[in-house]
Amino acid sequence: MKEYKLKQSCRFFLPDRPCVFHKNEGLMCENCDRYERADFKILIIKLGALGDVLRTTALCEPLKSLYPESKIFWIADDNVVGVLQGNSFVDRVIHKSRALAFISHIGFDLAINLDLDDDALILAGLAKAKKKKGFWFDSDGLVCCSSHSAQQYLLLSHDDKLKKENKKTYQAFIAEIAEVPYYGKIIVPISDASRKNAKSFFERNNLMGKKVLGAVVGTGNRWITKRWPEKHFIKLFSLLDDFEIVVFGGSEEKDLLRLIVEKSERKLINAGHSNSIDYFFGLLDLCDVIVCCDTFALHASAGLGKKTVALFGPTSADEIEIYGAGEKIISDVSCACCYNRVCSITPNCMELITPETVAKSIRRLAGGK
Repeated sequence: MKEYKLKQSCRFFLPDRPCVFHKNEGLMCENCDRYERADFKILIIKLGALGDVLRTTALCEPLKSLYPESKIFWIADDNVVGVLQGNSFVDRVIHKSRALAFISHIGFDLAINLDLDDDALILAGLAKAKKKKGFWFDSDGLVCCSSHSAQQYLLLSHDDKLKKENKKTYQAFIAEIAEVPYYGKIIVPISDASRKNAKSFFERNNLMGKKVLGAVVGTGNRWITKRWPEKHFIKLFSLLDDFEIVVFGGSEEKDLLRLIVEKSERKLINAGHSNSIDYFFGLLDLCDVIVCCDTFALHASAGLGKKTVALFGPTSADEIEIYGAGEKIISDVSCACCYNRVCSITPNCMELITPETVAKSIRRLAGGK
């Protein structure tokens, strides 16, 4: 058997299997021309939720630019790691369930934690890193902040009044905390297989070449107050008879999707509630305009550069970066941006956003297409 030295300093090296260039191109480590030295190890801790992990990828490109010979390790909740699969800037994705064993042995040059929950703070506190940025627990269980920006973010998370007054986007905050000179785009990877499957879906439903609105109707059960009413979506669809409409939802919106499709006078195409993250990205990318609330889909749409109409009531519109690609519709009530997950006011802030207002915004973005 031929012996040769493995280049473990390469950012593409994996301990348990061949790298992507060996698998795809048959290249051998000893003479591979894709070698990229990665002596600087960066650990990012951002566990969840899906949308928060996705929008945090805005740090990837500036971190690689600032530390060109680096390897990025990212710890995320086991159920959200799919948003990082295929991200060419992230070299290793570590499931939270095995993260403790990993960081107890591996040392890092830089650890960045952008979460304030117990698990993230403990992992960041235990991480063996030459420098830490963001937040971590000390041995007394007190939250340590790496900078003034981190302190401000911590205060913001504990003061609803400050949260409402804040005009800085999440991306601007994390760029300051991570001490990078700018924030980049949200990285939304789509595999070739998912692009192909999404195109087949559009072809089967006779959507290719037509003006398509992608409507994400749910917000998950954790944030019901962010949801736009079912009846408003149905009315909106009736106002857009020149659009083909694809409706999306998550695993918790199976019944909601079915009801909207059944009650709508328009023919709607149900994209389903159990799509993989990768396939969802592929379908979303083929739509001309996206309408959604403050959800994971909003960050995906912004990352894809889609024309997006985003609806806001109980959460901050100023905190959300949509990269100039859409319009934000903010409920005109004094109690907006309350961050309450239960509301007894009738009609509530989301109910006060009218279908007519949303339809006008969609048409402005669609232009003459």
